[in-house]
Amino acid sequence: MRKSFLTYFLICAVPLLLLAALNYWNATRSVDSTLSRVVENDLNSFVVNVDEVLRDHESLLLKAVLTPEIKGFQNDASQRAKAESSLKSLLDLRGQFQSVALFDRNHHPVLFVPAASEPDGRVWTLQGNVLVDRVIEDASWKKLLQYSVPLHNENGGNEGALVATIDLQRMFAKLSQSLGARSRTEARPMVLVRDSQNAVIFDSEPIVFYGARAPRRSTADAPLPRLGLNVTVSRNQATFMSGALRWGFAGFLVALLLALLAAFFLNRHVRSRSRGMARVEEDLSAIAHGDIDRRIELQSSDDARAIADNINAMTAQLRAQIAREEESRQFESFVRLSAMLTHDLKNAIEGLSLTVTNMERHFDNEQFRIDAMKGLTNATDKLKVLVARLSRPLSSMSGEHKRPTNTDLVPILKRVVAMTAEPARGRHTIQTKLPANLYALADARSVEEVMENLILNALEAMGNKSGTLTIEAGPDAHGDPSFSVSDTGPGMSRTFIDNRLFRPFSTTKRQGIGLGLYTCREVIRAGGGSIEVQSVEGAGTTFRVVLPSISNDRRN
Repeated sequence: MRKSFLTYFLICAVPLLLLAALNYWNATRSVDSTLSRVVENDLNSFVVNVDEVLRDHESLLLKAVLTPEIKGFQNDASQRAKAESSLKSLLDLRGQFQSVALFDRNHHPVLFVPAASEPDGRVWTLQGNVLVDRVIEDASWKKLLQYSVPLHNENGGNEGALVATIDLQRMFAKLSQSLGARSRTEARPMVLVRDSQNAVIFDSEPIVFYGARAPRRSTADAPLPRLGLNVTVSRNQATFMSGALRWGFAGFLVALLLALLAAFFLNRHVRSRSRGMARVEEDLSAIAHGDIDRRIELQSSDDARAIADNINAMTAQLRAQIAREEESRQFESFVRLSAMLTHDLKNAIEGLSLTVTNMERHFDNEQFRIDAMKGLTNATDKLKVLVARLSRPLSSMSGEHKRPTNTDLVPILKRVVAMTAEPARGRHTIQTKLPANLYALADARSVEEVMENLILNALEAMGNKSGTLTIEAGPDAHGDPSFSVSDTGPGMSRTFIDNRLFRPFSTTKRQGIGLGLYTCREVIRAGGGSIEVQSVEGAGTTFRVVLPSISNDRRN
């Protein structure tokens, strides 16, 4: 059955959409990996930049305390003015310092810029002759980085200190801005700096997200050992995923368009092919209904042409096979007819042979001559019947049987015994147990042939050894007319009876054809009767024939 366009679309769309989904999944994984590397690079750059800024601060302050203006700030008023000017220039340099002050050896402020508030000299300390930096908090809880640089006189004594403070939040803000410019990404990373107590020192994006509104971010952490702080750098995944989403959406659209095109061409192709298949089905149905001369004619461009050619070749072979089988059946029918006629002719000849054999010894017996004449007359009639069957081969080969009539079996048995068994009385004992009459529904000629065949088989079974032939007739236990033929020959095995006894062309005789018992069974069955056999190896065999009667017709 031809599928609908929607079915073809689904068949084409499913693998393409799966491929697009796989491509999108690979893209998202690639984005995650790339984003992790970018965040790590951002973090490393930020930490390196912090170290560079701190080194620059130290270098500037160390150079400042060596200038004459700063070293001689306590000599006179003119030197203090020069020192104040130098401090202002240092404060304005790059906007890095929040305040700069000069203290004497007693921690008293001498100069400080700006002059808005006087610094507390107790908040700074010196450790020998080296620069000291530490993180402190001002009055507003703001985190500051304080540098303390000792001032020395010409004799190497300590004259005071240069103290400078840096606003860490402002420094981190500048570094985070420069970080965004260096990363070559569309969005600037978020930088978060905390102290050892996890308190926030700096947050480049001080926006609070609640619940599901919080975006997914890729983060990386590292310590700032010199400051005793921890820095976290993160980037919003949505910024990086937007490109993958756009390409993924485009991939799904392309997959759907390709599926539509493929379904269109596939549906068109199947429609053109289905027309040829419909023609093949129509002609094939006609062939199946007996029109084996039908040929399937299709154009060479039709996809079903190869199927049609194969079917045409098969029908041609079938026609040839049927012709050969018809010839074989005719030949087999001829062989079967020949075998059946040969069997009947053999039985007639055997009856004549027995008469001729006993004629020399019993010719003087008048009763024998009378019986011999009857036997010769019957044998002649049988030979006439055989000739008539040869003149009617079609009816002979068809296996037709005459309609049974109410027939007395006793006279037929007596006649057959006289013709076939009595001539052998010199070698065998002949016993008959017959009622006055026994009527059955049967064809007299066919039943006579069955009786004759069973008696001749019994005589042949006993051979030249003396034996006893018993012919009995009468109603059986069910009241059906029956007759039996028993011999004292070698008997038959159960295997032989089951597998070979009634099979056509199966015989143990050297000159036998193997159709006698098969024909007997078919004749009796055609008349509605049955034939039974009982045999004991080394003791003998009994064949019993049961026929229907008018009062007990089993065919009805």
